[in-house]
Amino acid sequence: MDEHGPVATDHAVRDRELFDRIAAKYYRKDLAPAARLARKHRLFQTLQAALASSDATVLEVGCGAGFAAKYLKGRFGSFCGVDYSENLIHYARVHNSGPQVEFVAANIKDFQPQRSFDVIFAIGLLHHLDDLDSMLENVVHLLKPGGWFVANEPHPGNPLISVARRIRKKIDTQYSAEQKELTATSLRSACERVGLQSVQIVPQGLFSTPFAEVPLKPQWLFVPFSTLACLTDKMMERLPATVLQKLTWNLIVAGQRKEGEG
Repeated sequence: MDEHGPVATDHAVRDRELFDRIAAKYYRKDLAPAARLARKHRLFQTLQAALASSDATVLEVGCGAGFAAKYLKGRFGSFCGVDYSENLIHYARVHNSGPQVEFVAANIKDFQPQRSFDVIFAIGLLHHLDDLDSMLENVVHLLKPGGWFVANEPHPGNPLISVARRIRKKIDTQYSAEQKELTATSLRSACERVGLQSVQIVPQGLFSTPFAEVPLKPQWLFVPFSTLACLTDKMMERLPATVLQKLTWNLIVAGQRKEGEG
């Protein structure tokens, strides 16, 4: 047994080793001004409904280098970030810690803290998992009754996303080839299987997402374009989901633990 849990699948081991290896390149996305704007926009849009209280206890699953804790400063009571990449957690502890903020190197399927959370969220994590149900079962266990789980995932219903991911798997050695495509239907079904209620699927990200994922150079040149993309997305994401569902790069899925469960 190690700190990542009693059993780590080959898939999980390979994924952890990949993110340990690319940690430095990964956290540089949030250090690039144009990319940072788009990544903050995605985070705020994902959590806008769930994070309604400034004293909420928050858990981020797959927290990476921990920048969400910095972006959400003042919007939570306490923040815990969990990731199974020790290199990313080390960076998070050194650069993004603060009052009521902690980072833990662990596999979420085996993470058993001595408290529960009002909000649990994950950005771009679920499609990396080989056992989504086990992860979500533990998420429900860690949620307070009435608490919310929220995730932001790539949207395979957008043909550009599907093609881009297939190409990147073939040509980018730093891109995990073991990712799954999670449709709106599969995300809803997964949440409902573990007992989450009031499950909602919301399209997100039309123009800002490419800026979030690819730090273009020179960054100073792309900051105004990223800013405009975020502002445009914020307005357009108010349109009905039926209008956006084939256009966006991402999907937000949200589900609530039943009130009164203990």
